[in-house]
Amino acid sequence: MISVTSYVQTRLIAVLLTGVIAFGLAEAQAQAGDEGGEHLYISKGCLGCHGASARGGGGVPSLAQTELPFNQFLAMLRTPKTAMHTFPKEVVKHDEAVLIHDYLRTLPLATPRIGLEAPTGKLPPSSCAECHLRYQATIVRQFQGSAMGRPGAQNPAVDNPVKMLTCANCHGTDHTKITASAGRVPETTCGGCHPKIYQEHVVDLGHSYGPGPADIGPNWERNIGVPHYAQMPRKVMEMGCDPCHAQAGATAAEYWDDEQNKYIDTSSLRYRNGCMACHTRHAFSLNEARKPEACYTCHMGPDHPNYEAFMSSKHGSIYAARGSDWDWDQRLAEAEWDVPTCAYCHMLYVDEDGNRYSSHNMTRKIIWGMGVQAALGELADITVTEENQAKRNEMVKVCMTCHSESLARGYLESADAHKLAGDALVVEARKILGELYDEGLIDPIRGPRSAGLLPGPEFSAIELPRSEAMHWPAGLFYDVSTAELEYFDMFFFSNLKSYKGAFHMSPDYAWWYGYAEVLGHLARLRDEAKQLRAAARSRYRTTTLFIISTGLLLLGVGLVYGIMRRRTRQRSDKQTA
Repeated sequence: MISVTSYVQTRLIAVLLTGVIAFGLAEAQAQAGDEGGEHLYISKGCLGCHGASARGGGGVPSLAQTELPFNQFLAMLRTPKTAMHTFPKEVVKHDEAVLIHDYLRTLPLATPRIGLEAPTGKLPPSSCAECHLRYQATIVRQFQGSAMGRPGAQNPAVDNPVKMLTCANCHGTDHTKITASAGRVPETTCGGCHPKIYQEHVVDLGHSYGPGPADIGPNWERNIGVPHYAQMPRKVMEMGCDPCHAQAGATAAEYWDDEQNKYIDTSSLRYRNGCMACHTRHAFSLNEARKPEACYTCHMGPDHPNYEAFMSSKHGSIYAARGSDWDWDQRLAEAEWDVPTCAYCHMLYVDEDGNRYSSHNMTRKIIWGMGVQAALGELADITVTEENQAKRNEMVKVCMTCHSESLARGYLESADAHKLAGDALVVEARKILGELYDEGLIDPIRGPRSAGLLPGPEFSAIELPRSEAMHWPAGLFYDVSTAELEYFDMFFFSNLKSYKGAFHMSPDYAWWYGYAEVLGHLARLRDEAKQLRAAARSRYRTTTLFIISTGLLLLGVGLVYGIMRRRTRQRSDKQTA
């Protein structure tokens, strides 16, 4: 007969087991629910190009309520015929593709327009302002108040036979094409009236520091040509990297298809024009472009805090305190401002006779460029070359419009030394990483899933094929080890802040936000290397001890077995005798 205590214990165990099983089933169902079609559409990267709810855009088709049969949909995933990248079965399994396809068929079509449908066909130029005043009055007012929108020649540097421009001079008159191309105005259109500026800014790579790492090319090419760019979510790149890198070369004919009325490179950025990066449409203001705020959108942040460093310098504080009273209508060559701005330092030149003139080529005075020499293992004073001495002289001549040559040259040479001091720490960190790779303590896993989407080539943090960019930020922070992350933060953020801080005369960016952070990263990297080696030694000792103890145990078992066998034989021999 079962006692009451035993019965209660049995029932309690049964209840607990039932609860555990039920919880496990519920958890499994919840996880299965999380892996539904919508979850997979987002997590597998479809959203990256086709957008939220598969609405498409930027030359990428909508997939909402797709009419593609599943077999064709699967074929597009496995062997796409467009710029879309391949999704092999290792990335999207067959069953997952089914769920994604089912999800797409349930999505609503594009949100209905809340405004009027755009007109079509060719329209008279006089109708542009009249119509847009009713719906986008701001851009009309901007244009009409600009030098381009006022009658007569407003800029003596521009020799244009057309003395009264309209929207049609830049956009054309075919509104069907204007709508389809999102109002595209390539830089060549601007160059028609501003050929010298177009030559300096676009053709001569005047805003690109010359060719990029491994001779990838100007800013746009080094953006879309770096490792794994095509695998990155297009919408992420459209919001992040693309707008700033589009300031030179993004509207080139090689990236545009007239028949499709869209850009055919791997970016989904529709609105491109490098001139507008500084002379914002539709005011195209020279005054705006002369102020540091025009540079702020792109030249800021942890890898190139040019604006923040300038504004926290003495130059910047004087600009902030007095700049509102300055005459911004003055051309750079005649400017009488109390301190230099970004445009003054980087676009003003002084000839042998002391005459000032401006140029849209901003690289003729830049020596260190982006400043990633140390990440390539280089540690040298590159300022001593003949080419770079000529660049330095051009910058010093601009400084001399306010300061003595000895003060200007001395400060810049101190900034060179500050840059190299930080580079020396980066090179040391690079050596530590190299040793960790050689010792097998870090596996170069950054490449295989750099974008979080697709397989790719493996490469370490310090050595890449020369055909690939060495410092692509989107690839530096995905799927990396702690040691690699410290190194990336050290050279791409802290050391560049240190360098930019020094050359923009910001003590805090040169030291606290820069060099001091570099030292901190190096200290943590050294500590991480010690811990990795200690862990490796511990594993070695544990493995060795296990092997020795296992060997001794097996030896002992063998001895015991041998003794027992011998005794068994002896007893057997006695019995036989």
